[in-house]
Amino acid sequence: MSTTKGSKLLLLRLLALLAAFSMLAAACGSSGGDEESTGGDDPEDEEVETGGDEEETGGDEETGGDEEETGGEEEAMADGPSMGGDLSVLVEAESDTWDIPGANCAVSCISVMNAVADNLTMINENNEVEPFLLESYEPNADFTEYTLVMREGITFHDGTPADGAAVQRSLQEMAKGLLQGQVLVDLVDGPDSIVLVDDMTVTVTFSVPFATFGRNLAGRTGWLIAPSFWDDPERAGALMVATGPFTMDEWSRDEQTVLSKNADYWRSDADGNQLPYLDSITFRPVPDVSTRRATMESGDADVNIDSFGENLDFWDNQWTGNVAPPPASRETTYLLLNNGAPPFDNPDFRRAIALCTDRDEYLAFRAPGNALANGPFAEGDLGFIDDPGFPAFDPAAGSALLDEIGRPEELIYGTTNVPSNLLTAELFAEQWATNCGLTVNIDQFDQSELITKAIGGAFQVFLWRNHGQAHPGLEYVWWHSRHASGLALNFGRIINEDMDALLQQTWATEDLGELDALGQDINRLFAENVHNIWLNTTEWRTPYAEGVHNVNGLTLPSGSKGLTGTAGRLTLEETWKG
Repeated sequence: MSTTKGSKLLLLRLLALLAAFSMLAAACGSSGGDEESTGGDDPEDEEVETGGDEEETGGDEETGGDEEETGGEEEAMADGPSMGGDLSVLVEAESDTWDIPGANCAVSCISVMNAVADNLTMINENNEVEPFLLESYEPNADFTEYTLVMREGITFHDGTPADGAAVQRSLQEMAKGLLQGQVLVDLVDGPDSIVLVDDMTVTVTFSVPFATFGRNLAGRTGWLIAPSFWDDPERAGALMVATGPFTMDEWSRDEQTVLSKNADYWRSDADGNQLPYLDSITFRPVPDVSTRRATMESGDADVNIDSFGENLDFWDNQWTGNVAPPPASRETTYLLLNNGAPPFDNPDFRRAIALCTDRDEYLAFRAPGNALANGPFAEGDLGFIDDPGFPAFDPAAGSALLDEIGRPEELIYGTTNVPSNLLTAELFAEQWATNCGLTVNIDQFDQSELITKAIGGAFQVFLWRNHGQAHPGLEYVWWHSRHASGLALNFGRIINEDMDALLQQTWATEDLGELDALGQDINRLFAENVHNIWLNTTEWRTPYAEGVHNVNGLTLPSGSKGLTGTAGRLTLEETWKG
């Protein structure tokens, strides 16, 4: 599909201005599409997966009105949680499989998995690793060997013991996986480096320092999955079997995934009430963001996730229900460039495109209320720099550079076939055509194809959303050159020796000051080489209905609060209705 010029851009701007006016007038707000999600990731997101990765924008801080809602919730919680009830949850995409080692498990998949599987470790509100399913987790001095001791008395949904042998099997399956195997590639002797020491103890040995391993165990790598699932010859289409607060009872593709309470769950609340509080959860994939919003407004669902910028004002100021507190760390929305193939394998072409891109116009019309991003780390996260040197909008300089190096016959912008994403694609296509004389064609496809194309390198440029993991070492698989070939998690095919060296150093320390300095150096490399075109920090909102309480609340076995809600991911084991 070819882009049109003047008239289509004028229509886009008029629509955006009308949407902005309607939000100010407290009307219904704009319509739109949704995000392109990866599997992160995704690959990985919060733990070197990330996550997250999709086409969409977000918002900003909660208002005083939201604080009043939070206060009301605290008052309701003082009366104690209610047991029972069914929760209806809207998510942005269907999952292809629950076979996690090779799955494109993005935000929606992670939200479901969080309800049916527990992690070996979790991250607390102070950004520290704590044992969760594990009784203890101990690295050696140089972060090359870890001793994992499993908690006693826990069983899988099928009644079998969740013991040391199960931990060994689950980690070995992850290590053999197409995607998770890239996370665990430095095992000194492959899966054989995961050794069962006794009934409840496993050691894991790496050939290089791997200080982020505990954080990986708090994400996809660390979901403890039952041997019966691994043994299922049809596991690619099988229901998940794990230790989590809910069991997976039904999976009707593109319709719903139904979970029911795990009566034998191992956790209780501070008052001794066995978790979870809810009887069931039904997850419904709804790719169109405007449909999700309308469904919530009609009262036909209890919980939603949304990072679409044009809905920000609605959720913060007009929504009559509750909104979960946003996480401290935020993803970045950006144009993901394929550095491994023409024309973006040429750093001069990447710089020219950056010079031709009016990011302020993008913010005004496609991401209102969002902060401009000049690098991969949001303000407040390790590695953030306000101005690392990313090229500012200068179409004359961009056009002159293209005159020097030559223009490709066409530039192909890939996007999912939802209305909001098409509007964003048309805006950038119009900018590049008008500002720098490029011919841009838009390639639309189903949401399910996005991650497949990214992993296989079958694209030139996508709008993307990722990172926000509060630790630069967790970005290793996204940016290190060894993950840049074949079926790759380094989607942008970035090959940069200086980047590789800095990433390796992030795996050798837990010192936050050192990590911040390394992250800043990484930030400057991105600006210098224009590996991506940064757009905005991504703000998620998790709205939920009146009568629903404690969405994304999590109390760890130590009594500290868990770090939840990153990149729109849901935690519902302590949620209740009443």
